Amino acid sequence: MQAAIDNFAVSHYCRICHRERANERFSGKGHTDHVCKECKTLPNDARRHVEELDEILGFLTQSHISGKNIERLKILVTSSDQEVASLASVVLEIGKIRPYKKRRLQVLAKEHKDLFTRLEELELLEVMQPY
Repeated sequence: MQAAIDNFAVSHYCRICHRERANERFSGKGHTDHVCKECKTLPNDARRHVEELDEILGFLTQSHISGKNIERLKILVTSSDQEVASLASVVLEIGKIRPYKKRRLQVLAKEHKDLFTRLEELELLEVMQPY
């Protein structure tokens, strides 16, 4: 039984395409950067777009949007990428209004209906659900 577990190959996770890939799909710095060979060939703008979106969505799942997170969101709001800038502006407003996660959605739904409707339009309510 133990031998079967030892022979199981552990795959690596690519943070750009969000797939688990075989060890052979990564090379050199790809292992430490967690970027597979295919994603390494993507243009830098495309990779940056995915990384920034993941970063912004990560802020929503944190229990507290800190002051450093808010400063980073202010930088992302000025991004030339419209999707990143609009998403960052929504999350920045949420961070200013309700930085802590507890009852965040309930407060936004009751007191800030316009922001709540923007969350619905961007389909971010699923990301913010606690379960």
